[in-house]
Amino acid sequence: MKLWKRTVLLMLVTLLCALIPVGALSVFVTGKRSLNNAAETYGRQLENGKALLEQFWDNSKYEQMSETGKKAYMGFQFQRCCGAGMALIDKKSNAAIENLTDYEVVGIENLGLKNENDPYAYKIQKLGKKYLLLQKVALSKPEGYNVLSVREVTELFTELRQTAVWFAGIYMAVFLIAGLFIYMMMKRTVERMEKLQEVAEKQELLMGALSHEMRTPLTSIIGYSDTLRHVKLKDEQKDRALEHINREGKRLEALSGKMLQLLGLYQNHTIQMEMTPAGDLLNHVIDMEKEQAEKKKVQLKMEYEAFSMKMDPALMESLLVNLIDNALKATDAGGSILVKAYETSGKKIFEVSDTGIGIPEEELGKITDAFYMVDKSRSRKEGGSGLGLALCVKVAEIHGGKLKIESQPGEGTTVRVVF
Repeated sequence: MKLWKRTVLLMLVTLLCALIPVGALSVFVTGKRSLNNAAETYGRQLENGKALLEQFWDNSKYEQMSETGKKAYMGFQFQRCCGAGMALIDKKSNAAIENLTDYEVVGIENLGLKNENDPYAYKIQKLGKKYLLLQKVALSKPEGYNVLSVREVTELFTELRQTAVWFAGIYMAVFLIAGLFIYMMMKRTVERMEKLQEVAEKQELLMGALSHEMRTPLTSIIGYSDTLRHVKLKDEQKDRALEHINREGKRLEALSGKMLQLLGLYQNHTIQMEMTPAGDLLNHVIDMEKEQAEKKKVQLKMEYEAFSMKMDPALMESLLVNLIDNALKATDAGGSILVKAYETSGKKIFEVSDTGIGIPEEELGKITDAFYMVDKSRSRKEGGSGLGLALCVKVAEIHGGKLKIESQPGEGTTVRVVF
């Protein structure tokens, strides 16, 4: 797995680990608050029942009654003051003397309430699928008794579970959205970094190739110039040496110009796009290349359909000039070059065809590499640098197009730039 994907995974795990306790705490706080509210409500009812029972209780009358009367009096007063949901508990035996709840009270010795004097203190007891909220309070009249409140709060726990499900859904949605955002941001950042690294690597390769490519003509120029300085040569030999120096110097000039142009494109040179008619572009390019074609005695023709395309005119001129230059270098006197612009199947195509020497099939996949030359001796003789097609590929990419090259040795080459 790539490092950036592992980083995203780690960030998502960290996010999930942060969300789980936050969600659990939110559910706990919500549930605790709901139970406290219920305990306060039922606690007030318990406190009111206690106050009424103590208010209406008459100890003097109670002491004069028989056991049967005492029992009846206690039951009457308890039902009158406390009502449903409560039970009167004997402190000594922990037995229910009066039980107005829906449940059998076995004993409350292990109720475990932290503060028996606080009417709002409570304990939750699970009974099958039901949840009961238990509270108790001690009576001062009659002495030796507690009032126990038993209230069902199953509905609160059902709501709490539903709240937990909602929280889980919300947190999962947050997790997924955040995860997607982190993934997209990381992917975009990494893609930009990889693109920058790729450009840097290409520039490094170009500079290495340039250094290698310049070594031969420089060695030749230095060698011939040293010979002219230190060796007495005949006029004819001097002319050949000077001619060689001149030719290699021009090749270096062309090489450095193309190199600067290509590096400028890799450095995201400012592109100025504008709608330009194909006919205007071709006419301009043909005018530029006409003189060179006449010198080589090569016929330069053009055909175009009337359409316009959004382009940087200077870059597109450079692309077509490079293609025509390559065609001129590959075509001997008496040959021809046809430059075309047309539309087909919704695509705009610029095409340069020549009747030159052609390119072997095994070389077609390499000719767009910088400094690659099929016939090095012929290319150097013609002043070639091996950068023309590399420039064309980059210009086409900038305009959203690509190069397609077809060639047959001895029959010629056709290069199409498809947009």
